[in-house]
Amino acid sequence: MHRFNSTLLIALSILMTTFRLKAQKQGEGSITGNILENGSAKPIPGATVAIIPLTGPSTGQSMATSAEGTFTFNRIPYGTYRLRISAVGFTALSIDSIYIRSDRPDFSFNDVKLNPKSSDMDAVVVYAEKPLVQSRNGNITFNAAESPMSAGASASEVLRNVPLVSTDANGNLTVRGKTPKVLIDEKPVNLDARQLQDLLDALPGNMIEKIEVLTNPPPEYANEEGGVLSITTRKGRIGIGGRVSIYGGTRGEAGANTNISYRQRNLSLNASISEGYTRSRGNGWSARENIYADSTNYLHADNSYTNNNTRPNARISLDYDLDKRNSLSSVFQINRNNFSNHALADYASLNAQQQPYNLSERTTTDKGNNTNPYASLGFRHKGGLPEEVLEITTSGNLSANLDDRSFYQQYRNPDGSPTDHDSTQRQHNLSHTKGYDFRSSYDRPLDAGGKTLLSVGGSYIYSSNRVEAIISALDKSTGGYPINDALSSDLNFVQARTNMRLSLRRTLAKGLVASAGTVLTRTLVRFDLYNTPKTTTDTYWNWLPFGNISKTWDDQWSLTLVYRRVVRKPGLDEMNPSIDYSDPYNIRTGNPRLRPALGHEFDLYVNKSTAKYYFNYSLGCNILDNIYAQITTLQPGGVTWTTWQNISNRTEYNMGTWSGYNFTRALRANIGANYIYTRYGAYDHTINKYQDNGSFSANVNMSYNPSRTWSFSASSQFNRYGSPQGVSSSTVNMNLAIQHKLFQRHLIITLNVADPFIQQEYTSHTHGPNFNVDAWSASHTRNYRLTLSYDWNRTIEKGRKQLLKAAHKNDL
Repeated sequence: MHRFNSTLLIALSILMTTFRLKAQKQGEGSITGNILENGSAKPIPGATVAIIPLTGPSTGQSMATSAEGTFTFNRIPYGTYRLRISAVGFTALSIDSIYIRSDRPDFSFNDVKLNPKSSDMDAVVVYAEKPLVQSRNGNITFNAAESPMSAGASASEVLRNVPLVSTDANGNLTVRGKTPKVLIDEKPVNLDARQLQDLLDALPGNMIEKIEVLTNPPPEYANEEGGVLSITTRKGRIGIGGRVSIYGGTRGEAGANTNISYRQRNLSLNASISEGYTRSRGNGWSARENIYADSTNYLHADNSYTNNNTRPNARISLDYDLDKRNSLSSVFQINRNNFSNHALADYASLNAQQQPYNLSERTTTDKGNNTNPYASLGFRHKGGLPEEVLEITTSGNLSANLDDRSFYQQYRNPDGSPTDHDSTQRQHNLSHTKGYDFRSSYDRPLDAGGKTLLSVGGSYIYSSNRVEAIISALDKSTGGYPINDALSSDLNFVQARTNMRLSLRRTLAKGLVASAGTVLTRTLVRFDLYNTPKTTTDTYWNWLPFGNISKTWDDQWSLTLVYRRVVRKPGLDEMNPSIDYSDPYNIRTGNPRLRPALGHEFDLYVNKSTAKYYFNYSLGCNILDNIYAQITTLQPGGVTWTTWQNISNRTEYNMGTWSGYNFTRALRANIGANYIYTRYGAYDHTINKYQDNGSFSANVNMSYNPSRTWSFSASSQFNRYGSPQGVSSSTVNMNLAIQHKLFQRHLIITLNVADPFIQQEYTSHTHGPNFNVDAWSASHTRNYRLTLSYDWNRTIEKGRKQLLKAAHKNDL
């Protein structure tokens, strides 16, 4: 700790020293970039690039792009400029309002694309500096590459800073309280919840270019109740380049990652490798009141844990343009999670007078690993008509999971002295998952003006999960561990889904667009319970219509009304009948007899966006039938049983906002908040004693960029979860970050501070017809993390040196 603090002080000294040196050099900036053909993405050599002053004393400069299509202007006096680009056979492009100043002297225009010349009209773009968060038509773009919080963080940590994104009580990602469809580089990730969490925990945050939250997604994903969460990874500049990063934190975390990119003409290749170590610690307590017909007793538990994880990850992606209309893309990724966890719990059974009559101490160790390879291949064809696109993708994934758990429980007398009774158990869990999918989508305009667009598509998604749980207990007479066949399980879970989709979009008038469509789905679910033996198979069809109508006005207001029919399908986590004995007083299991829940969702979005601010507001109503939820019941003997059950129905009312304001060019703030109020049916109110409840999530972030080399950001999140049996909430989670770039922004130093004032805490209350539980837990989340990164790009550097050499030769 002392050594890290010393390193931290040295790093801060370097930051302040370079800040003072920078302050001494004022008055000049630079503009760099590269020019490509639109469609083929080939570099355009010999294009004429000129900077024309709109203010200031400069007389302007011009030059020709290099063989790689790159250009660099140095020593440009402060002022506002127009960047004009022209080339033989291409439409000229002008980028206006480039404001070079002391707080941002350097600009980089990567992948500026020119269209083939079709008329004598020039294209004009007004340049706007990219903020941390952008909003358009109700959708959100979080520019992760602009955030210092991405340095040293995982993709999971970065996602928590995105407005409207939060996690539910089980740690799963949600958008506005619902489960979204996750895309990476525009391809759907068809992984179960555990595989997806492993992937996001292993993926370095500094590999992410941007994250988009599509509240009203395109037809292919129109029936996803939580919309779409789209993650785009960095692609790099023309040439060969990359980034190397190392980081360490006071919480015990450390790691390193590197990525290399190569882009030339019609080829883009990206490779990355990383490994990170994390340690998390926490503690908590729970107090349960058991109410019987003739008596009441209590159970009090204190617990603590330490979890250690090592997560290596490797990823390679390839994008290749066959020609101007056809392209291929492929990804291969493999990630692994090696874990070693230790937990300690003290239990005290109390009588009606709160006096102990049964004490015990339980130690749990948990060791294992998960290995998850994934591959995808995609083909894209652009037709001869505007918006005509054919896409075909396929992907496959495997997963091997080993989890060895051991439990030792020592029973004690009421005075705390040990008895001669104890127990030792082992649970060996082994699972293998395989999955694959095929998807196709075709969009085509049906008229010459492009006012009507037809979209058709289909998909087939298959997953198979083989799960074995072997339970054994120590036989003290022999010293062996005989298997308990009654408690062990061996099963295979198969789920196959077929989707067929048809939709139309029609532009009715200026700014008025309507679309409607339907999806027909067939789902097959099969459980093979080998130790029973028993096989259950179920097949069901669902017809899921959807539609929306939106109006956009010239004053930047927009209004969108959306309807969708949705189906919530339970997965292995909800249906796995294997029993979790980690807590002997609260047994958890899945329910293989769960049925899907169907619902109607209605949403209204209001949006206004200007250069100064953006504002979004949403109202919604969801009517759900045959829903499933995690329910706890008290069993004889003082043990609770928690499992998933279909309950009757519920109605959800939700409202939310995501808004941002630009105080200055350097200072921006964003906020996202969502509230869902849930009402249950009369049967559940009367028989199960369920209570109507609300869930609330909020996210606030601010960014301050006083110069091109300095960045400051801050964010905070709060979550409250409501369930039919109670509520749980967390304290406010905070994250602060400061970043400085040195040596022409190649060396990047970032300091992240997590929860500097309050450690993350959770409180919950759960009630049933004959029990009440209050619980509190805390995670040791306070952390000071220092990250060092180095960026390089060979082609840009080579082009810059050639230009400087030529300028010196001609006395320029």
